[in-house]
Amino acid sequence: MTKALGLLLTSAAACFYASAAHADGQDLAPVSQASEYAVAPATDAPVPTEAKAVEAGDDGWHFATTSYLWATSIKSQVTTRQGEQVTSKESFFDILKDLKFAFMGAAEARHKRFVVIGDLIYSNVGSSANGHLGPVPLDANIDVKMLITNLEAGYRVVDQGPMYLDLLAGAQLTSLKLDLDLKGPLTTVHRNPSASGVAPVLGARFRAPLGGRWGAAFYGDVAGFGITPAHSWQLLGTVQYRLSDHWQIAGGWRHYSVKDDEHRLNLHVALDGPILAITYRM
Repeated sequence: MTKALGLLLTSAAACFYASAAHADGQDLAPVSQASEYAVAPATDAPVPTEAKAVEAGDDGWHFATTSYLWATSIKSQVTTRQGEQVTSKESFFDILKDLKFAFMGAAEARHKRFVVIGDLIYSNVGSSANGHLGPVPLDANIDVKMLITNLEAGYRVVDQGPMYLDLLAGAQLTSLKLDLDLKGPLTTVHRNPSASGVAPVLGARFRAPLGGRWGAAFYGDVAGFGITPAHSWQLLGTVQYRLSDHWQIAGGWRHYSVKDDEHRLNLHVALDGPILAITYRM
């Protein structure tokens, strides 16, 4: 089961989500997800659009979208209301084998020091795992549908060209639906637990120049705060390289952890792995 969940968030790999977008945060236009990537460029190197905008006192809106591949592994544990427990530890390649459909994407808008970020993850994964009910072993076939959406707005408290710090706040919508077929020595049981809710989220991201077209960015957030049964946190760090005024690539590492103590479904999932991202800024 948790294998499926891993897939969910991993699977979205080739198209998506904004985690990358957050840590990306670019100024020129920005961002999961910044006038950021070049500092003191060489005399014959083109000056990034962001830098030009800053010099000209640009008051317009800037936009960015990010797609990425997150090669995550997953560790998870799920306990149903009836007491069946399924645990799993899967690699990125294990997860790919069970993926049915996934989509992830992120977008950002920025006006002066005001920043808005939106993230979306949707996954549908079929999987199998081992579990138990007390001392009785179980084989599980699982179909998992997961939707996670973040919307955050924030203020750029530090704005020094390629170096900046954003403080963010918003809401996170989480929806999880599972279809479980649990096979024991004597019988097969079908379960279809689900959980959904909206939780507050607080986040921050920081970007610093590394010289030339290089930069480093970090993003982190915490959601839940006891207001909903689910609570999560994540950290993302990337090294970025600006290809042109519009395109940037990045690579780094992301960790995401979520726990849901909802009475119908006790869930703990941890996803961890490298990411590769590409950002387009307008």
